[in-house]
Amino acid sequence: MNDTKPSETKDKAGSATEINASMPKSMTGCMLCGKPLEYLKRDRPEPCVFCNKTLTANAVCEDGHFVCDDCHGSDMIEVAKHICTTTNATDMIDLLNQLRSHPLFPLHGPDHHFSVPGVILACYRNSGGSITDEDIITAIDRGKSVPGGACGFLGTCGAVLGVGIAFGIIFKSSPLTAKPRQKLQHLMQAVLAEQGKYESARCCQRETWTALEAAAALSKEHLQVELKAEGDVKCRQQKKNKECILKACPYFK
Repeated sequence: MNDTKPSETKDKAGSATEINASMPKSMTGCMLCGKPLEYLKRDRPEPCVFCNKTLTANAVCEDGHFVCDDCHGSDMIEVAKHICTTTNATDMIDLLNQLRSHPLFPLHGPDHHFSVPGVILACYRNSGGSITDEDIITAIDRGKSVPGGACGFLGTCGAVLGVGIAFGIIFKSSPLTAKPRQKLQHLMQAVLAEQGKYESARCCQRETWTALEAAAALSKEHLQVELKAEGDVKCRQQKKNKECILKACPYFK
């Protein structure tokens, strides 16, 4: 994102298009042009159209544009850190919706992966839990490490891992803490089971709402402070999400 030199990429028609890192991002589909993404059968090296770094890509748009995870969420991550460390919110759904209403926040993508743990810890602290700003920032940074497409390529959604990141910090879990580690893994099984109820393509709004509602239910038994997820879950993006499952979704308007 800091590289101000325009890079050059070629679309499927073969015409050269100059891409500048400061160009505005589309919030649906490809972040450059807005066209639908095509997920690849095999990962391959591709140059990012924003920063020009060549990285392993698992998806490009119809015109061949690839946007790396860093450029996909590098602006929004600072917004998320600021909001989650300063908010007075206690309802996780409300806080997530606040983040998703930001003009930099895309309809889908890894921005959701770092937002979920930040939201959980912020609301946990505001409800009386012992959490520091450093804990929240650590959780968001850990969430940023979860790659885009994890739900289809790695077998678990980034929102589920976001719940695990947040609960892991609360439990003070590590690879060497046997009991907290086991407890955390059992909790994540429960969250993933909730998401696995729906035969559908990804919908990051549905996945994050589902994960946060599951986190709230689990908090009643496993945390000293109960989490709340009672905010507005009326879907308003059906026309934007071409993979919407409509009435099969629990949040269908």
